[in-house]
Amino acid sequence: MKLSKIEIKNFRLLIDATLNLDNNTTVIVGRNNSAKTSFMDFIRKVLHGERIEYNDYPLSLRKVMLENLIKYLNKELSFEEFCSKTSKPSIKFFIDYSLEGENDNLGGLSPFIIDINEAISQAIILARYDIDMNEKEMCRLFEGSFDLKSNDRSTLELDQVRKIVIGNFSRFFSLKILAVNPGDENDFQIKTIQNLKELFPCYLISAERDLDEKGYSSSSSLKTVISEYFSVDLEKLGKDVSEKVIELRSAVETANISIQAQTDLLLSELINNTIGFGYPNAEELQLGVATNLSIANHIKDSSELTYNNIFGDEKLPSSHNGLGYKNLLKIQFELARFANDLNKYNTVCVPILLIEEPESHMHPQMQQVFIGYLEKFLQKISKIKVQTVITTHSSHIANTISFSKIRYAYKMVNEVIYKDLQEFALENPDNLDFLNKYLTLTRCDLFFADKVILVEGASERLLIPDMIIKSSNSLSAQYYSIIEVGGAYAHIFIPLVKFLNIPCLIITDIDSVDSEGKKCKVSKGTHSSNATINNWVRNVKGLKQEDEISLSLINSLSIDEKTVGKIHLEFQIYENDICGRSLEEAIMNCNRDLYLKSESLSEDDIEFNGKSKTTFALDLLMKNNDYNIPQYIANGLNWLSNQKR
Repeated sequence: MKLSKIEIKNFRLLIDATLNLDNNTTVIVGRNNSAKTSFMDFIRKVLHGERIEYNDYPLSLRKVMLENLIKYLNKELSFEEFCSKTSKPSIKFFIDYSLEGENDNLGGLSPFIIDINEAISQAIILARYDIDMNEKEMCRLFEGSFDLKSNDRSTLELDQVRKIVIGNFSRFFSLKILAVNPGDENDFQIKTIQNLKELFPCYLISAERDLDEKGYSSSSSLKTVISEYFSVDLEKLGKDVSEKVIELRSAVETANISIQAQTDLLLSELINNTIGFGYPNAEELQLGVATNLSIANHIKDSSELTYNNIFGDEKLPSSHNGLGYKNLLKIQFELARFANDLNKYNTVCVPILLIEEPESHMHPQMQQVFIGYLEKFLQKISKIKVQTVITTHSSHIANTISFSKIRYAYKMVNEVIYKDLQEFALENPDNLDFLNKYLTLTRCDLFFADKVILVEGASERLLIPDMIIKSSNSLSAQYYSIIEVGGAYAHIFIPLVKFLNIPCLIITDIDSVDSEGKKCKVSKGTHSSNATINNWVRNVKGLKQEDEISLSLINSLSIDEKTVGKIHLEFQIYENDICGRSLEEAIMNCNRDLYLKSESLSEDDIEFNGKSKTTFALDLLMKNNDYNIPQYIANGLNWLSNQKR
């Protein structure tokens, strides 16, 4: 039994978003403000039965809702029409139980299976926020603040309605839980929040994790974990753990009785020896002291982590350890607490673990170890299979986990959708191994950038950021990522970039060769050895794979033909009547005063014979700050700067 899919409608930027879940771990990636936290917030609100607030309602839907409300108040719409036209926040859960046997106990899922078709092995649960007010309550809300007879629907009137709605929004909607028949979505039964909670034990490890152990009182602190050992039912613990808990409780109880008696006696004597003024006398009750000591509480309140010296008996407080380790320990404590909570539930349920940005303070290797070991750790501490959803900004986490587990949060103008990289993997099996390995090795930020630049080699990777700063466009203030892929592999990235729908600039070398396939100057070349350029020309010209691509055909590409959708290709072009074969030659051609001191040059004069392209790039950056940018690169950067998401 597993949660296979979640559909969210009308919550913040999630207007109509579908998230397909992995059997074990689903990782949501994407740039900032792409509703990754909103997803977790909505899950939490629904599973805790919380009401929604005005700020949870999508910006793009507010005006329509308010205008329809005004029409209703002006009697242009009936109350039923207003309710039907109002978009309602909702979340739909799809549970697959196809692997369960006919006689298996379905536990918490049973209340939600309402179909009688044995061929169906899917359950659908709809949690929807419906309008909770009746017509009288709605009208009463606006009495004295709105002229119901007025036909004026000015901005002021809209503002008046908005103000009232904001102040009372939590009363507008209430949560309803429906079990929906997968064979007929008009057939449903009303269920309770408790039914939903019993099916979906949910635990959120938020990004706001306080890392200071002392004085920390939230549910994630060490003291909370320890305190539970004094109250938890031993039958809910494993044998090894329960034996240790019994020892702990016994030791605490024995010490508590002994110290309690001694403390009462000493304090009573102290009080009686210090009180005067004739009281108490022998005929009256004597004063005593009864303390309510609790070593258990003291242990809970005073426990903190220490780090022991392996070479001796000395210890250091947890505050002396790195934040990354403390964060990792916090997450482990919370995971252990979640596993302990699961023991309260029927084993037939679908636990959901939500972890927000686990990478905080962790160095790259620690992030990789964490994501690689998480599933094994959960299997170790919990008998019930847990489905985990992680949101992250870490390229180290995103590039470590397989494509099939990644969901890309793609933000459009007014909404966010989730792109399932499992679908990309199935559609592009030939290049998948290369992309997976390349992204793992390079740790690139492809999944988190607004725009991406694919470059030929190290020279471009070093120089392009400086050229962006020198350019007069706004690209330097935008979130772009530069990926060094080489001319032989850039085209392999094109399907992935198209799938993610990210504006992409490809900067590569023309790589002219003669009829025998040998490197030569552009003016003497007949073809290009660049695989990316050749593939590009075949696609835009509609040629077959076996068709030859001439250099003249490459040079004849128009500006429009160099752009396909959100992807643009640039390579060396003729500048000052000469075309360089590589970036280095193009730079020398447009910076003749820096390199050759002459305006009358040939291709022979700009031929690059240096031993290291990296050295060439570094020398340019360090010694010649005021250089000209080759035209083909300037063209590409200007194009990318003007692209919208």
